[in-house]
Amino acid sequence: MSSFQTDTRVLYSSDGTIIYAEATGSPHCPHLVLLAGLSLSGCIYDDLCLDRQLLEKLYIVRYDVRGHGRSGKPTTEEAYQSKRFADDFKTVIDAFKLERPVLAAWSMGAAVATDVAAHLPPATLSGVVYLAGVPCTGDLLGELVAPELAAALPGLLAKDDVVSFQTSAAIFTEKLFAQPNTVPYKVKALYLGHSLTPEIMALSLNRPMDIQPLREAGKDGLPLLIIQGTADGHRVGGPKTVEEVMKPHFENFECVWLEGRGHALHYECPGDIVRLLIEFTDRFGGKDYRTA
Repeated sequence: MSSFQTDTRVLYSSDGTIIYAEATGSPHCPHLVLLAGLSLSGCIYDDLCLDRQLLEKLYIVRYDVRGHGRSGKPTTEEAYQSKRFADDFKTVIDAFKLERPVLAAWSMGAAVATDVAAHLPPATLSGVVYLAGVPCTGDLLGELVAPELAAALPGLLAKDDVVSFQTSAAIFTEKLFAQPNTVPYKVKALYLGHSLTPEIMALSLNRPMDIQPLREAGKDGLPLLIIQGTADGHRVGGPKTVEEVMKPHFENFECVWLEGRGHALHYECPGDIVRLLIEFTDRFGGKDYRTA
């Protein structure tokens, strides 16, 4: 059990939206920002952030993406512009005095790296880790989603059909795990979603993004590590893999496939994730990739 204290803060982004954030570990260690995926909040990492090895090596800052969990939940299209997500990130790194952190993000949370590259200065990030992540919304997202998940997504946007929403949410949750029948009910309940409405789901999935600045940062040397499970029910079986669409644009690229693992890598194989996060952040954290 970890003895590290958690520093919890309620912050306000540029448009006044509340951003819930918390930090664990020593700020003297390399800095890592850890984000959750669509419909979820940073509490899914509570167990991971008890790992002593992780906290002895890294300073972990988590925050709930706007619309999610304990952060504010605006309901206008303007509030879900890409720049707003970049502003949220800046609000957090300024509050915790983070210096060129690594951004490690799960699933749709990884899209925040695209927001940061598009709207914040170059080398704001020292590296990016996709935990079964996707780079952006739009047509590219459709190419990366497994067929069964793609069929369920419309139900998550059903404002006037409770049965469709609940059915799709259950499929979404089951597909997080390589062997869902072995996952305890209380874990599935945790991952079923944290008060995300169909309206906010649609705003989150349909927000416009520009991936080109992230690709340019990749050409300039921004390190990208993709960690992917071979039994990922959210990704495996789609028209393309994230590796295929991202590798051509990154000079400093690595992809690690974890055999038999599903979408929720931090839950299914936390030891592997801890090791990979430490190794990556030790190599790149705090550095300006443009001068490497």
